[in-house]
Amino acid sequence: MSRYQSDDDRDWHGGNVVPWGPTDCAAQQMVPSFVGEGINLDSANIKSLNRENLSEFEALMLGEISNDESSVGEMDMDSATATSSEDEAFFPFMELPFEIRLQVYRWLHLMNPIRLTQFAPWYPIPVNRAYFVKAVTLPLCDAGAPKIPDETPSPVASAVGPLLSPCRPYCCMPTAMLQASKQIYYESRQLPFRENEFVFVNWFASGLWAARSFIRGLQVWQTQTMRYARLELLSRDLSGRHVDEWKELCGAWAAGLRGLRLKILGGGNSAAGAGGVSWVVAGSPQKGAPTVNVRDLNGKAELWIENGLKQLKRLRYLEVELSVADWDATTKLDWCRSLEEAINEAKADTEQHVRVRCVEREHATRDWK
Repeated sequence: MSRYQSDDDRDWHGGNVVPWGPTDCAAQQMVPSFVGEGINLDSANIKSLNRENLSEFEALMLGEISNDESSVGEMDMDSATATSSEDEAFFPFMELPFEIRLQVYRWLHLMNPIRLTQFAPWYPIPVNRAYFVKAVTLPLCDAGAPKIPDETPSPVASAVGPLLSPCRPYCCMPTAMLQASKQIYYESRQLPFRENEFVFVNWFASGLWAARSFIRGLQVWQTQTMRYARLELLSRDLSGRHVDEWKELCGAWAAGLRGLRLKILGGGNSAAGAGGVSWVVAGSPQKGAPTVNVRDLNGKAELWIENGLKQLKRLRYLEVELSVADWDATTKLDWCRSLEEAINEAKADTEQHVRVRCVEREHATRDWK
């Protein structure tokens, strides 16, 4: 017989095949003490055996210990410890009070500022920075001049009071957070529209055209949630055929806008381009340029007020910057006072009135230290 054709139950001794004997089999096998006695593993006696009375092999066969010499109880404890660690690592965010979750959403919103995309290297984009203004006040009278009592009340537009914040955020919500769950989406989706200030400036086209283009791409709930806006207009945007465009914009903001910072350029030339868009060529105020009227010849409010500003039912603060070259502070304050009276003339005393403030840009550099 070839050495490669030997049976599995034989061994080699001096080149000869020698069968295994009973002694060899006994030496190679480990038989538990109870196997030969015919004990049933499922019997009540085995189940009631105490672990201390079992040998290592018997305990292994009964499943009391594992191959790495750890007991079942220890394995259960390890599994419970791992589960407990996972539970501790998981933070139950949705179990927090709603007010606390809103604070978390607000901080996430402030941590994600919007970065403007440049369409081409040669295409300029407006720089987004805080736009500081100050209230227009009347010039101080000569201390030696006699004071003449005035029974007419001072215009509300010149009253001292807080202005709208120029440092409102310009941020967005992370898309990953909005996609986390439906509840988080509905709780946080309105935050950018409530907190941001939406800015539309005269940049190659009128700010009115830019605002209308932006509004048309939004859902209804988005336009109705917008709270603050800053808008630059030309004088022609509030007269003629452009009044309908202004009316459309005010209608979109009617249900939500609280504060509006309005800059009206009483001059500047414009040229009509393709699609009816008027491209701004020069926005510098000029002397004798046409300005926006508050009332017509019959004493009624102009259409841009009657069909525009009066639609803003939630509007509370309106800041107007009049960029007219030949207007002094008194003329500007009188114009803003007339505007405030025209907006609030049909409101009852119990209704919330719109406060109009006459402002001008503050060119001095702010020191935040």
